[in-house]
Amino acid sequence: MAENNSRPSLRNAMKVKKIPDGVDNGVEYNEKSVQLYQAIHEYASIRYSKREIAKVLHCGRNTVAKYLNGDFEALCRKDFRSGMEPFYDYIIKELSAGISRKDVYRSLLTKGYLGGQTAAYDYMNKLIERFQIDIAVYKSSTTEAIQKKKGLQKYDQISRNGIFRFLWLDEEITETHKEYLMDNYPKLKEILRCIREFREIYQRRSIPLLYLFIEKYKNSTLKELSRFAKGMEKDLAAVENS
Repeated sequence: MAENNSRPSLRNAMKVKKIPDGVDNGVEYNEKSVQLYQAIHEYASIRYSKREIAKVLHCGRNTVAKYLNGDFEALCRKDFRSGMEPFYDYIIKELSAGISRKDVYRSLLTKGYLGGQTAAYDYMNKLIERFQIDIAVYKSSTTEAIQKKKGLQKYDQISRNGIFRFLWLDEEITETHKEYLMDNYPKLKEILRCIREFREIYQRRSIPLLYLFIEKYKNSTLKELSRFAKGMEKDLAAVENS
């Protein structure tokens, strides 16, 4: 290893330009491939043999030779397309229509796509991110059914905060929402009635109404309302003076 004494240091080799001239900075590259390319060329620049480079970097001599003599773009450029480019327009159309990635992938197989599932999903995720596509979160379905669901979700939603404000702050909601809530969540009827009756007690400052309220709700099937009424009964003097 005496011949190694005449080599420049690896630190000096780091001054070698890491990415070749003419490389498109807007293109995505595989980070591991770039690191390997740089390391091999740095060791070669300080006169390490292919065998020594392979030993240091724990790779085969054929790999070292390929990265020393090969084209940077061909070796390191990330294969974003992965055989998907012929289906570019079709994929965007299907994803935008609400078709799930799983169904798009299955459809691509019937259209001649020969790549793997991971590559297909990576490609679709890139398109979803690039074009801000709302991806389907529901089960496989027809395009028509999915579009109908998306339309309902877009125009007929109410948040938990909206429900709370309706119940506690008496804020208005649409009749459609009100009907849906009362029909599908019958407990909300009792909660709404309880809140309004409790508010009336304070507005009218009526002790008789307070007693009636406690008697009525301490036997409620809703545990929360029952505990609330029983708690007031235990501390009735403080409640009366509030």
